[in-house]
Amino acid sequence: MSLKVVGLNSYPVKSMLGVAHERLDFDERGAVGDRLWALRHADGKLSSGKNSRRFRRVPGMLEHTAAYDADGTPLVTAPDGEILRPGDPRIPERFGEGVELAREGAGSHQDAAAVSLVGTASLRALGDLLGDSDPVDVRRLRKNIVVETDEPWIEESWVGREITIGGTGTGTGAGEPLRLRVTERVGRCVMTTQAQTGLPADNRVLKTLTAARGMCIGVYADIVAPAPLAIGDTVVAR
Repeated sequence: MSLKVVGLNSYPVKSMLGVAHERLDFDERGAVGDRLWALRHADGKLSSGKNSRRFRRVPGMLEHTAAYDADGTPLVTAPDGEILRPGDPRIPERFGEGVELAREGAGSHQDAAAVSLVGTASLRALGDLLGDSDPVDVRRLRKNIVVETDEPWIEESWVGREITIGGTGTGTGAGEPLRLRVTERVGRCVMTTQAQTGLPADNRVLKTLTAARGMCIGVYADIVAPAPLAIGDTVVAR
């Protein structure tokens, strides 16, 4: 089976729900606009579903969906349907005094790399480990690129290697492919267990990954040569 792109996702605001795409541009930073914005607290910490040196846990983040309007402004849709924009006074009312919707500055909003990727066989394998008949829902894992695969965890064998996706005749039409350098496995966190719109909380996910996979699923990659991608593009590991 040839490896093909079957999912493309971006998340305009860190730790919020994002957008699925038929076509998605990539630049030197990663998927264009991905995690470019975040809810930033007065002390510089970013709102998240977890607590760490960089992040502050804010309940309900995964009940909010972020997307860009035609002018490239991030719009956050709250559970009650309200639309929030940068500078909206309702943002600190909802998320805490001093919180603002802020664009990335000198410090990157990315966790560890420009792009994240997972194979469908790995999603099925994790579903099997959970005792479910269906693959684990990829929305829990928040990956930029989902590749159709028939061998579980095969993407981990790409660590340290270059992969190319797309290019002439593979979905995006004429042009150079996206080139990625796969850097490491992705260590998961409590975000995978939390309820989000359309998915209930499931504490089994992180416990199972910890016991069976060293807390990891999917891989991170850096951009070697940017290019657009589309659903159906072919993936080649070198």
